[in-house]
Amino acid sequence: MTRQPTRFGVDTGGTFTDVICRIPSGELAVHKLLSTPADPSKAIGDGVGALKSDGEGRREVIHGTTVATNALLERRGAKIAFVTTKGFEDLLWLRRQTRPELYALQVEVEPPLVEQSMSFGVAERLDERGGVVEELTDRAIAQIVDEVDAAEPEAVVVCLLHAYANEAHEQRLVDAFRRHREDWHVTGACEITATFREYERASTATINGYVGPVMGRYLAKLQRRLTELDRLEVLQSHGGRADVEQAGRLPVQTVLSGPAGGVVGAVEAAKEVGVEQVISFDMGGTSTDVSLANGEPTLTEEGAIGSLPLQVPVIDIYTVGAGGGSIAWIDAGGALRVGPRSAGADPGPAAYGNGGNLPTVTDAHVVLGSLRPDRFLGGGMELDVEAAQRVVGELAEELGEDMASTARGILEVADAAMARAIKVISLERGHDPRNYSLVAFGGAGGLHACRLAKVLEMDRVMVPRFPGLLSAVGMLRADAKRLYSQTALQPLEGALKGAEQENLKSLMAQFENRAKSEMGGGDCSLSWTASLRYEGQSFAIALEVDWAAGVEVWSDPTERFEEEHQRLYGYRAKGRPVELVDLRLEARRSAPGWTAQPVDDDEEGQAAPAQTVEVDLGDGPAPTEIIERTQLAIGDVVDGPAVITEYSGTTLVLAGWSAENQSGHLVLRRRREQ
Repeated sequence: MTRQPTRFGVDTGGTFTDVICRIPSGELAVHKLLSTPADPSKAIGDGVGALKSDGEGRREVIHGTTVATNALLERRGAKIAFVTTKGFEDLLWLRRQTRPELYALQVEVEPPLVEQSMSFGVAERLDERGGVVEELTDRAIAQIVDEVDAAEPEAVVVCLLHAYANEAHEQRLVDAFRRHREDWHVTGACEITATFREYERASTATINGYVGPVMGRYLAKLQRRLTELDRLEVLQSHGGRADVEQAGRLPVQTVLSGPAGGVVGAVEAAKEVGVEQVISFDMGGTSTDVSLANGEPTLTEEGAIGSLPLQVPVIDIYTVGAGGGSIAWIDAGGALRVGPRSAGADPGPAAYGNGGNLPTVTDAHVVLGSLRPDRFLGGGMELDVEAAQRVVGELAEELGEDMASTARGILEVADAAMARAIKVISLERGHDPRNYSLVAFGGAGGLHACRLAKVLEMDRVMVPRFPGLLSAVGMLRADAKRLYSQTALQPLEGALKGAEQENLKSLMAQFENRAKSEMGGGDCSLSWTASLRYEGQSFAIALEVDWAAGVEVWSDPTERFEEEHQRLYGYRAKGRPVELVDLRLEARRSAPGWTAQPVDDDEEGQAAPAQTVEVDLGDGPAPTEIIERTQLAIGDVVDGPAVITEYSGTTLVLAGWSAENQSGHLVLRRRREQ
């Protein structure tokens, strides 16, 4: 039997870098250390080096990174040359007519990532079916290469009109730029997505070019630091692993890398207790990420980073500016508000004792007693109760309230923002949250899980093992994946029979061969998704289909499409023609086996004894049991009110709730009469 490697899952966040190690025997060890924003690879190297391994066999790291995201948000990417069909040089500036603020008279949007002087047009033209209207000549190629070279870019992005239907012209240009300068990071839009909507395709390719050189330098530095490593992989925004070469070539696939790891970890943890319908709730220091899953993470190709469209499959994650470090303040109307501004890691909440002087969600928990000052980070960090009381007391005086009422108000306002976020990804998309389990993680997720479940009338909450490191766990549990897409744009009826079906089968066979080659052959599984819409509509519904290039007769998905259309939009248009818009192939190879072995608790310190103290969980101070999670054996049940503490998080069990240790995970249930 082939010996499994020692595998490290690493999630780099703005405050902490989380590392989890799984050795071949299945045992786990965890480590949490402060991030090093100036050089994220340093914290990773230190974290991997701090964890024990057997010193033999292969060593692999699966990494979730914020490098591409930060480069975008901070606008510190590469100088790009954008090359498109002549006459369409203003594509990135014209955008869409949709307005981010419907009633704003002066709409302000972020400028494109490309300077207007760096947008170049090349003489060529295709029609919408890929037919050549104007040929791309060698002379035109030589001319555009010289023009771009004179502008001295770091990266080149090529996105030609209708190249999704015929990428020959685009590929010739990409090849020419790569031959001309090997040090340029060259992106062809069709290498990322071969689907229609020119602005979105151009925006996605531009993001890739903008962060490409930054990601390339970072990955090279990381590989030099991890010299004893046999393999480095990066988690993609769709929740699959990819090798370092692909991550450097297509860094746009990593812009939601960290949050994607959390969703993967939440879905896999829920399966261990027999649950597939989950809403993941990741509450960190600055923000909260929520996502809905039915056995697998939900993917979307309508994502965005700020105002920049992102036309690649990403896990459908909704983010709101409410976290443990979110600052409480009073608006001009005298109302209490929380976030989106955060105290961050420096100085952080006042309770951290690093000079913070503004009240935060964390400080409110300290004031109410739900966050225990002597058990934070497994007792490794003592919280400053007096500092928390001071800043919350100052806000209370300004509001004309007592300190406890103000602290409760801070938590209620934060809860309202997070409940709205969950409603966006559930109720607004046709899903009843009462049919789902809330999987809470992140450093602060367990503090608010029961509170949110009560507001949303959910009866079951799950707090996985290592809640504050679940994104790193997700790195270890993620499958290797490749996703390929192609616009079809034809009547579904024609796609299911006749010559059109044969053309699609030929395309699908090409994709399947490419996928198997890039995945290294072997036991990878292939699955197809078709995007369908009624004729005349603008947007489509994605459905998994049991099609394959070698199948003689394809099943008709019309009935399933109309059922989904009915669920989402409240009607079906019987008899109206259905269009096949896009096809997407997913190639997947499962991650190495995962076993629920006991955790190495060295990093968690000694378990503190259980005690009963007065804690205000929303209705005033009440006797509450304080329990260390490591004291709970499999099958143990804790009735609320209780506070369960551990190294990477704290879980509140409200009155009327119980928490059971199932397979190492806490499963909280609400009694129906509550």
